[in-house]
Amino acid sequence: MIKRINKIRSFGIYKDLTFCAPEFKKYNLIYGWNYSGKTTLSRLFRCIELQKIHMDFPDAEFELIDNENNNIKHNKLDGSRYQFRVFNTDFINDNLYWENQEANPIFVLGEENIELQQQIEVLDETIGDLEEDKTELEQQRNDIETDLEKKLTDKARELNRIKSPYNKAKLKKTLEYHQANLDKYFLSENNLSILRETINAPSKEKLSIIHLEFLNQSKLEQIEEILEKTVISETIEKLKNNPELNNWVQRGLELHRGKKHCDFCGNQLTSDLLHTYEKHFSKEYEKILMELNRQARDLNIFKISIPFPDDKRLYPQVENDYRISKSKFNKCISEYNETIEKLISLLNEKIKNPFNKYAGKAFLMEITVIIDSLNEYNEVITRHNKICDNFENEQSGAFQKIELHYAAEFNKDNNYILNITELKKLDTEISTINKKIAECKALVHQKESKLSDVGKAADKISAELQSIFGRGHIKLEAVENNKFRILRDGREAKNLSEGEKTAIAFSYFLTRLEDQETDLSKAIVFIDDPISSLDSNHLYNTFSIIKAKLENCNQLFVSTHNFEFFNLMKDWFSDMKKKKCCYYLIERTVKEANEVSNISELPLFLLNYKSEYHYLFYKIKSFDSNPTTDFENLYQLPNIIRRFLEAFVGFKYAVGVKRGLEILIANESERIKIDKFVNNFSHQSGLSRSLVLTDVNECKSIVHIVLEAVKNKDSEHYTCLEEIYNTTITAL
Repeated sequence: MIKRINKIRSFGIYKDLTFCAPEFKKYNLIYGWNYSGKTTLSRLFRCIELQKIHMDFPDAEFELIDNENNNIKHNKLDGSRYQFRVFNTDFINDNLYWENQEANPIFVLGEENIELQQQIEVLDETIGDLEEDKTELEQQRNDIETDLEKKLTDKARELNRIKSPYNKAKLKKTLEYHQANLDKYFLSENNLSILRETINAPSKEKLSIIHLEFLNQSKLEQIEEILEKTVISETIEKLKNNPELNNWVQRGLELHRGKKHCDFCGNQLTSDLLHTYEKHFSKEYEKILMELNRQARDLNIFKISIPFPDDKRLYPQVENDYRISKSKFNKCISEYNETIEKLISLLNEKIKNPFNKYAGKAFLMEITVIIDSLNEYNEVITRHNKICDNFENEQSGAFQKIELHYAAEFNKDNNYILNITELKKLDTEISTINKKIAECKALVHQKESKLSDVGKAADKISAELQSIFGRGHIKLEAVENNKFRILRDGREAKNLSEGEKTAIAFSYFLTRLEDQETDLSKAIVFIDDPISSLDSNHLYNTFSIIKAKLENCNQLFVSTHNFEFFNLMKDWFSDMKKKKCCYYLIERTVKEANEVSNISELPLFLLNYKSEYHYLFYKIKSFDSNPTTDFENLYQLPNIIRRFLEAFVGFKYAVGVKRGLEILIANESERIKIDKFVNNFSHQSGLSRSLVLTDVNECKSIVHIVLEAVKNKDSEHYTCLEEIYNTTITAL
């Protein structure tokens, strides 16, 4: 058995995990919300099963230790004495192909039936005779086709020398399309010569239209706003009036934090002096400087540099207009770039002395002028491109006439149409033989399906499906190439539901556990969320199957986000001796400004609860009783409150959170505050959410409003929740 995970590094959400939870036991139950890291953990076990690192994590490192202190490492996956079997989304994607309603074969055993085998042998002889006839006809066809293909290639090369690219496929298409009247396309040598000259006439290339993004009014208003801002702090007058001295002192303050003597003069640094300078260089001061520098950097992005095409690349009809529009546009670009440089200079001046206002020096930019000049320039380019299009059409028409002449010439010299007719006749005869072969093979398959283990596997999977659904409306049957066809109520299934897909995939996995290659007593089985999209009845059936079939495996890991399924598994495990089972919690948290997953022992209050709803109340009430600035708790709080409110208003009022808040909280400002908290913060992804959620007082206010609202709307229910909470606290 696997005893523990020593480390996981660079494996998806597991950046650098050191396993601090209790050691694994025979039965291991893992709970966590969606996207917490459950599936990623299962992928680690699947790496061992497949004996290769997951393609999405090529730099991953991990090490597992078994109960005899042997290790299984990322760089040595072929030495395990255990059989790993993992059910997760990767298993489904690798083995079942929903587009065709088919699944890969499971295993091949065999059970001979003499009578059926003799019938199959007779059919195989018939198929062999038909294959010989087909081979002879195919040889005749191949001889004709090979000769024609070679001659087509030679003729196509002649046309390719006139105008490339050209190949035999185009020539064949022309021959087949015009086969009824090819003779009328012959040309005289004089006409051919004129058409070749048209094709070889010089042409000019089309030019690209220019698309630009200009500095917009919104950005200008941002710049003007920051130029108007001044630092509000306890300023030191001599620093305020001397920007160079101000910058020098600011740098010196950073270098002398925590020191008692000045590195410049050696004199003692008093706390009063440092405190005075720190007041001068306030957080607002640093914030304004950062914003000024960011705006200056952003402005450089809006500068424009265009490599204009040479005048001679345009047709004479538009060459003069092009020079005029290019000159006008180029001038506008220069003025536009100069304006940006002036704004950057103004920002740099503000950076040197952030205590002054510079908005009065800012100026507006006439963007419409440069846009108009860009449109004029593009209009000239468009006119040039239209001329190019017409010229290409003329050349194309000349080549089409030459192409038809060559096609007529080819047909005359090689009897192409007659040979194509003969090829079609041979195709018909070959098709007839293929049909007979297919009919014989279908009979062979029909008889082999009674012998084939694929057929047996289909029956086994269908039996598992009946156990999950409680009825046999979904079945699998063996088809050609050792694949399965999925039937619903006796007909080929279409538009499978997610629940049906999950059930089929899991049934297929369970059947795989019974193949010749698997010894369940040596197997370490990891099942990740096997009940996705299943209702409660099917969920219970799936649990029953796991309990019945996997109780005697070497070691079992089950991970889930479904609390109802979690409770079923927990009740089963609780019937066993404590030394045989263990419970874990996977949470996505924030560590050193990175989102990571953490594996820990399942808290007692979650282990003891029968409802996730009570667990959510516990988390909220615990925060209300003991507000904390712990970053991980603040990070999870919006999602916890949202899930709690969804459960409460959904059950009490049968509505969603938004409508439920309108019923629950009368105060509009409080309602808007709660709505923003649970929607914006719980739905944002990545660290952008957690970085703004830093005010513990705001979180405390949110929690208080929610609890008071529930208490006011249903005091009896709230009292019961508090009693359960208090009982749990006492037990802990």
